[in-house]
Amino acid sequence: MRGSDDTTEPGSRRLVHVVRRGLPDKRLRFAVVGVLALLLVAFTVLWTVPWFQVRQIEVTGTTVLDPAEVQALGQGALGDPLLGADLDALASAVAALAPVKSVDVSRSWPDALRVDVTERKPYMAVPTGEETFLMVDSEGVAFDESDSPSGSVWMVELDDPSPDDLATVETLAVLQSLPAKLADEVEHVESPSPAGVTLFLDDGRTVTWGDGSEGEQKAEVVDRLLAVGYEHVDVSAPDAPTVS
Repeated sequence: MRGSDDTTEPGSRRLVHVVRRGLPDKRLRFAVVGVLALLLVAFTVLWTVPWFQVRQIEVTGTTVLDPAEVQALGQGALGDPLLGADLDALASAVAALAPVKSVDVSRSWPDALRVDVTERKPYMAVPTGEETFLMVDSEGVAFDESDSPSGSVWMVELDDPSPDDLATVETLAVLQSLPAKLADEVEHVESPSPAGVTLFLDDGRTVTWGDGSEGEQKAEVVDRLLAVGYEHVDVSAPDAPTVS
């Protein structure tokens, strides 16, 4: 019986087979090493090349604030690698400014930090006694002064407007619950205490509203009593209103 024409030994065939199977794995390792090397080079370039250092602070969204005031908070980052800039630290510093409601800080390649500011909007104007008004937003934060507030904001007398002041909190609750028809008639508001919010209407009538509770019931009682012709209505206790 004739033997096989293949003179290659079985062991040699297995060795060639294993070597051939191993080649793609080596290529993959070389590729991975190459990619990592490129990433390291890119990181080094971004960290050290002057082109990618912070050279300016771009500010958007400011009206009350001077953009230079915001830029000044980022001066410490100038000259630092853009990749290593502490965005959170700058955002926290800007957020601490009273007119700032929210802020977003990002990198603007190749050499800037971008600060996008959303400012507070005036909701109440509180007279200070010096022919100026504190601008207070809908959260009770006083953030600006003006000598000519917009006619669209509430004119409110408050001793110490702030989110922690109960009179401020109750006044906001009252104003935000007023029916549109009654709100249009309000000339100004006085809030000597949390339970003493009083509305002064443009025709001279007054409504002592009390605090911000039971708003819907108070609105119904006020509507009925004003319709009858009463000049002064007190609905701080809506189940037992008083009139004159």
